[in-house]
This record gives sequence, structure tokens and C-alpha cells, in this order.
Amino acid sequence: LERVQTIILNQKLEEKTMSNWFDVNKSGLKKIQSEKDKFFIVSELVSNSFDEDINVCEVHVWKSQTSSGKYFIQVKDDSPDGFRNLSHSYTMFAESYKKDNVKLRGRFNIGEKFALSMFDNARIQSTRGTVIFNGDGRKKVSTKTKKGTIFTGEIKMKHEDYVSILEQSKKMICPVDVEYKVNNEIISRRKSISSFVCTLPTIIADIRGNLNKSYKQTVVSVYPKSSEKGKIFELGIPVVDIDIDYDVDIEQKIPLNKDRDNVTPAFRKQLCTEVLNHCFKDLSKEQVKTGWVMTALENAKPEAVQDVLTKKHGEDAVVYDLNDPEANKKAFADDREIIHGGSYNSKVWENIRTVSKNTDLFKSSGQYPQYAKPKFKGGAKEVSQTKEMEEVVDYAKDMFFRLFNKTLDVSIHDGSGASATFCRATNGLSLFYNVLGKKWFDLENNKEKILSLLIHEFAHYIESDHLSKNFHDACCDIGAKWFMLNEKDSRLC
Repeated sequence: LERVQTIILNQKLEEKTMSNWFDVNKSGLKKIQSEKDKFFIVSELVSNSFDEDINVCEVHVWKSQTSSGKYFIQVKDDSPDGFRNLSHSYTMFAESYKKDNVKLRGRFNIGEKFALSMFDNARIQSTRGTVIFNGDGRKKVSTKTKKGTIFTGEIKMKHEDYVSILEQSKKMICPVDVEYKVNNEIISRRKSISSFVCTLPTIIADIRGNLNKSYKQTVVSVYPKSSEKGKIFELGIPVVDIDIDYDVDIEQKIPLNKDRDNVTPAFRKQLCTEVLNHCFKDLSKEQVKTGWVMTALENAKPEAVQDVLTKKHGEDAVVYDLNDPEANKKAFADDREIIHGGSYNSKVWENIRTVSKNTDLFKSSGQYPQYAKPKFKGGAKEVSQTKEMEEVVDYAKDMFFRLFNKTLDVSIHDGSGASATFCRATNGLSLFYNVLGKKWFDLENNKEKILSLLIHEFAHYIESDHLSKNFHDACCDIGAKWFMLNEKDSRLC
């Protein structure tokens, strides 16, 4: 018994010693918070009210009639329990009953202290008494409310701060079945565009009270933007500006920093993906070009990727084919947008390939028959040459030698896929009998078409790309040179 009593006494002494480790300078804390938007004061106070079992929450902001540049801010509710522990209103980082409940906003027991530091005078009235804060410090009096808590504070601020606080206070999303008022105006709960359930990171206390990251299913509601930038809301309270084109309310604790004004890049990325997956049909052609959509495409579901790419590039867009530059040019000539490799990162391209595999969309240009190189089937056999064929072959060889001073190898086979091909490596010309037909091999009566084909194929001796300027110039030069050679021969005769 004596040993137990000693242990208990030592614990009490330790707790007393620990409680006196730190002093907080109110003026210094105020200076740190002064650069923040004054709305954070109201959001912290309203958060406390929304976390309680209330039916009504009221925000009042008005100008002092006696002090220039001074305003009063008041937040009150009708919670049956009131402020559960008044000492927490002035104790930094006291253990909070909200830490182990992801459906409540509080966790550090510090937000109201940040807000309180901004006031010149303040008063917290609740069911357990009243705490008054002024230039002399703080004091507790026995005056109590029958229900609820009333926070009233006097603060020096600019008129634009006053206007901003009122404007932003009206954008908060109150809990269902709670009447929320701002300067006696009832603020209706906003109507969402979409609501869905997903798993997101959150913060929850373990059995020792330490805060740890966890993942839990939660409801996410998406609303039209209430400001120029979209915002992330934590259980109805705006906490972080975000470049998403919506206001997004998450109905559980969000992993925030202690200033409650930022999330991690990983959280933002996951949220972008969830919003895109559930709202992609509502996005305009301009919205799909924004940065948050590009981020979300990395992990978005195929339906969302397909919809975004269709809106951004058109449903007839094709992917640039590295192995068939000519196919890219043919597709471009058809007014089809070419999606280049540098447009997206590797993760997005994986998703694009999934869409392409399951649909006929966003394939490489060379995969579309109308743009692809001719595909020649193997197994073609040379055909026995008739007298007419031999005449065409001799004509082609003579023409090639006179033009380029090189010998030409000519074959005629029964393959299909093109009229003819030219191989630059071997100076080989292949004529496709099944495509050209018997009548084509009539040098006397079909010389113009034979010559046209030979000029085309011989141009490939200079340039392989049909749609390049080099190929066009080669056709012109070969035609002109062949004409001049034959004109010179006719003069000699």
C-alpha cells in the first residue's frame, strides 16, 4: 500500500511538473496567426459547434459602436452538453475526446486557441460556467447557460475582413437537420452535384491517444465551386484551396497540418482521381484540359479516361506512330488530331492503351487500314512472264539505268496489298500481277499508266515518304528528266 501511494504521489508530481513546462505568449501567437485569412476564426468556432449534438448554430458579426475599427464575432449553439471542459478553451493540446472519432473535426485541441489569440476581449459562456478573457488575463465565473455555448469576442480588423468573413461563413455546409444562420439569415444546405462512397486517408487516435494515419470509407459530396478556386471541405468546413473545379466535402477527418490549411500531394492526387471517376460526364471541353484532370488520369478508370480524351482530342484522334510517319500525315490530312507521346506521362499512356485495347479509339495511326503501310502477305510466287511482261520489265530496267546509272532488279509475282513496291537497299522493283492485271502489261496501249507507276516507284529511290516534299520533288524531277532524255534521243534520230 505504501509503495502504491508513493507511485501515485510521484505521478501527480510529474503531471504537475509537465503542466508547467511551457508558457504561451498570447501576443506572439496572435502575430503568427495575423497573416491568415480572418475567416479561420469563425471556421474554428463553428467547427466546435458542428461537432456537438445541436439543432441550431448561429454566426453574428457586427461593427462596434464605440471603438473605431473594432468588430464583434459571436458563434452560439444549443448543444445540451455545452462546452464539455472549459479548461480546454485555454489549454493547448489538451487530450480531445474528438481524436478517436473520424466523424468529428477536432483532433489537436488547438484551433480555438489560435482563434482566441486574435481577440482583444472574449467570453465563453456555457452550461458549466463562463470564462472571460481580457487585458488582465482570464477568469472563470459561475454564470451558466441553460444549454449551448456562446462565444463572443472583440477584434480589430479591416472592413474588408468583415465582408470576407460574412461571405465565407455563408459557404459552409451545415450538418443535415441543423439550422445554420449568419447574421440572422438562414443558410440553406447546398445541393450536391454528386455523392459517392470511397476509401480515403484519415486521422484517428490509437488506444494511447497518439494520432495515426488510417484509411476508411467515407461519403464524398461534390458541389459547384463557391469561389474562384475549388475548396476541400472537412465535414462542411472549408479547409484547403484546391485547383479542382468543384467544392469537395469529405465526411471524415482529413490528414491536415496543424494550421489546418494544407493536405499532402498524395491526398490531393487521390481526391482528384475520385472526383474525376464520378464527375467526368459533367466536365466541359475546357475543364478536361486543366491540371487536376491530367493528374487524375494516371489512376482514373477507363470510362473516365475515354471521356476526357474524347472531349480533349476528339473521338477520331489517333496516336502518333513512330514506325509509320506517313500514316501520321495521312491522318492529319483527314483533320484527325494526332496525340504525341509527350502529351502524357507513362502512367496515363498505360490507361490510354487499356482504352484502345477495349475500343476502336486512340490507336496509333498505323493501325488504321486507310493510313497504314500496305501489308504484304508472305508466300507470293513469281509468275511466268509473257512477252508483254518482258517488254515492260525491259522498259523499266532501261529507264532506271538511264535515270540513275544503276541496274534494276524486277520481279512479277502473284501477291496482293499494293500495285508495286520498291526496295532501296537492293534497287528491286516488285510488280503485283493480281493487283495490276493482265491488261496493264501492254506497253503499246497502256504506256502512260505504266510510266506513271514507274515514276512513282523510282521516286522511292530518293525518298520513302509519299507525303514529304522530297518525294514530290523526286517525282517531278524524274518525270522532267525522263522527258528530256527522250526528247534528246528523238532529236538525234
